[in-house]
Amino acid sequence: MVRRSTVRRAIPLALLLAFGAACHHRKELVEDNELLYERAREAIARRKFLQAIEMLGDVGLVAPVGEALDPLVKLALADAYFYQGGIVDIAEAQNRYEQFVSFYPNHPRARYARFQAGVCKFRQAEDPENDQEFARKALEHFEAMLSDLPEDDPWRFAAAAMLERAQDRLAEHEWLVARFYLRRGRDRGAVGRLEELVTRYPGSRRREQALYELALAQRRLGHLEASRDALRRLLADYPEGPLRSRAERLLEELEAEGAAARNGSAGGGGGVARGDAGGRGFDRLPQPGE
Repeated sequence: MVRRSTVRRAIPLALLLAFGAACHHRKELVEDNELLYERAREAIARRKFLQAIEMLGDVGLVAPVGEALDPLVKLALADAYFYQGGIVDIAEAQNRYEQFVSFYPNHPRARYARFQAGVCKFRQAEDPENDQEFARKALEHFEAMLSDLPEDDPWRFAAAAMLERAQDRLAEHEWLVARFYLRRGRDRGAVGRLEELVTRYPGSRRREQALYELALAQRRLGHLEASRDALRRLLADYPEGPLRSRAERLLEELEAEGAAARNGSAGGGGGVARGDAGGRGFDRLPQPGE
């Protein structure tokens, strides 16, 4: 009986001591904001992002945060969410990067934070088959950033690279929609998408192929001059491209058709050039590998 009573008294005492030790240990961590920040950075380097977020959230709970440390803590917290990588985490990181730029526009790392905010927008863009709202936002973000940065700014190269990636993502979306129209014989719808691609996204890897497909679609619609114009743009912009020889042959055919149409009109024959009459010149588009 005595032994059981002793055990009952000992258990609360042990729990109290353990709780007190834990509180004392936690208090030591949060009192030194610099130390807590450094440990959080180390956790990020070890890919312990949740641990880093918790540590950074404790900064300033006991002692005020210094003026120099405060922006670094905010930026590290944005980084921790960014590297955590989930779609919700990326959105949170974007918000924190944008807040950093708003609060500290003249900070030495403000351009890094602005760049990262744009990367967050790009990473929220889904598959090219879906709506590309975030890719368009990323495009506008990096266009504005390049417009604001001096020519010799080291961040220009990174921003230009991300701008090209955003262009490529959006161009791929336009390409997929254009191909959808083309497979269903809806050339007019395809022309609008292809024109958007070749004009709006000049750095896209799809642009040469889009110009060629645009020429074919315009030919089927009977728009021979527009078709020739697309081919001339292709040959001027991609003189060594893989579609050069095919574009040259098609342009020769179109020139011959134009000459035949002019001769027929002058002679009163009323002939119709191949490719006119509602776009029946080609039955289908060249497929990859042909």
